[in-house]
Amino acid sequence: MNRIDFRIILITVIGLSLIVYCKICRSESMKKEHTVLIVSGHVKEPASNIDNSGATSYSGIFEYEFNDAVVRYFGDKTYRASGVHYDVILASGNLGLRERVEYANIIMPELYLEIHHDAAQAEDIERARKAGEDSPLWEDMSGFSVHYSENNPFPERSKAFAQLFADEMLMDGFKPNLYHADVEKMMCIDRFKGIYNRITPCGLYVLNNTKSPAVVIECGTIISPHEEKYLSSEETRLKIVDAINHTLVKFFKIE
Repeated sequence: MNRIDFRIILITVIGLSLIVYCKICRSESMKKEHTVLIVSGHVKEPASNIDNSGATSYSGIFEYEFNDAVVRYFGDKTYRASGVHYDVILASGNLGLRERVEYANIIMPELYLEIHHDAAQAEDIERARKAGEDSPLWEDMSGFSVHYSENNPFPERSKAFAQLFADEMLMDGFKPNLYHADVEKMMCIDRFKGIYNRITPCGLYVLNNTKSPAVVIECGTIISPHEEKYLSSEETRLKIVDAINHTLVKFFKIE
């Protein structure tokens, strides 16, 4: 074999090796998991005046316990969508509001989700309590809602997740909360889906200061005796977990 033939063979081998290597790299890149930070709202033991345990349910349970009960599922691989890497923070871990945002801005997830359970104005809760558990006033305060902010660096991306998630909740039989729009005058961009744009004067710190697409989910209203019972069941919590996972798959376009 002469020197020219050897060089041709060598170049061919190198070229084929590069093609195989690129295909492997591309395959590995396609397998890369999308990152989501799922946070349970509030804290168990407040360490500053900007942190608290959240709303108190009709029966006297702190909101953070409801939030943890949903978020805790994502710590179990059984309840995770394929193709998604979950970073989970529980309220019982007592990571404060500012610290949660600082952490998010260090790891820079592709999506920040914070899970909450809703309340209402104290005077409306008291009025409904006096009217009794069967009062229709409870219904006026009930339902789930999804919140994003145009002040977030990725408002359209955040809104896209909110819309997809609301669709999932509606398909599962949840109803949207319009109390925030009708009574508290928050900016509701979609009354059929319970989606709110949280800008001033109703802004939320996590939505405005997280440097990733960010959404706050209010799973339902725990100050209502009927909805508290509904939101306390494992079946309902798993519906919410499934709705989040189905939304993540659609949001990240995972096949």
